[in-house]
Amino acid sequence: MAQRPSDEQVLADIVRRIRPEDVADRMVATFRAQISGYQRLPEPVVINQIVAIARRNVELFFGSILEGRGPTDEDLEPFRDSARDRAGEGMPLEDLLHAYRVGGKLGWQAVTAAAEESERDALLAAAERLMDYIDRVSSVVAQAYLDQRQHLVSEEERRLRDLFEAIVADAPLDPGLRELAERVGFPLEDDYRPFAQTIAGAAAYDHSQLAAELRARGVLALTEGERVSGLAPVDYELETGGAGALVAVGAATARPDLAAALEEVRLLVDLGRRLGRTGRLQPEDFLTELLLVRSPRLAAELRRRALHALEDGARGSELVRTLTAYLDSDLDRRRAAAALHVHPNTLDYRLRRVSELTGLDCGRAEDLVVLTLALKQQTLEAGL
Repeated sequence: MAQRPSDEQVLADIVRRIRPEDVADRMVATFRAQISGYQRLPEPVVINQIVAIARRNVELFFGSILEGRGPTDEDLEPFRDSARDRAGEGMPLEDLLHAYRVGGKLGWQAVTAAAEESERDALLAAAERLMDYIDRVSSVVAQAYLDQRQHLVSEEERRLRDLFEAIVADAPLDPGLRELAERVGFPLEDDYRPFAQTIAGAAAYDHSQLAAELRARGVLALTEGERVSGLAPVDYELETGGAGALVAVGAATARPDLAAALEEVRLLVDLGRRLGRTGRLQPEDFLTELLLVRSPRLAAELRRRALHALEDGARGSELVRTLTAYLDSDLDRRRAAAALHVHPNTLDYRLRRVSELTGLDCGRAEDLVVLTLALKQQTLEAGL
């Protein structure tokens, strides 16, 4: 009595009846008909690359059945190369992985169509083998694609930073940087509007996405950790953004002055974040604060000189509150007293104590400037 062939032997007999090139041709035709990423590929790429990799895919799967082993790392290298090519072309990853799922489905259809009725019990083993194969190949393809996209994004960002730094430094642009500016749609002009933007509570990835969206609109935007800064064309109106967004935009600035203007909006957006602000900030609304953050050592010394004697104990805190109310009331004694719920004579007494302890006269203009800046610095330090 003849021994019944194993499922592996039956599967080998089935795949020997199938022409891999026929299955590959059906795959490519289906990709072109159903997957938009493949519809956009030039015909030479389809003929020279997609057909070849589809055929390699079918042959490798059928070979795994005939040889009774899974694909090796070396076997999978052509699929990595193909994934890198698709990443470089900008094909979405979901389209690429969709193609491998479609390919697996068509391969399964070819196997079941070639099987005779008496061989159908062996198809269960084929289904398991096919799922393992698709899972292995898809994982390799996805990783190669993501690695390549990361490389391309990193290289693109490096070149964009070179362009950004050359413009800010008012340096000559070489032909490569000019070509890059044209390719990304960023106009080369004499003046730009420097800006900085941040989103409260958002991660670095979210800011990277924001920078990419701005670049897609013709703005030269780059990430700086939890902040985006860059250059916008003079006629571009930068939007504030959604909830939690904070943006500082400078005036139209000539290239020789961009470095200083850019540093100003960076400081301003960082200042706004420390103060819990959202929305749009204008540099002219924060001139004194910008002076302080530009000179942190002098600002800290100013606060120490003006307020150190007032910050010791409850009595000192009371004097600081009194001074703050007086300045916030535009030196109106009665308004300040009302805000503090004290008699104007009490306010006068406290202001005299401020002068005695600090040596700064609240009735003298120059001393009032020092006291005002010291209180602003206190607020800034509290926001750290």
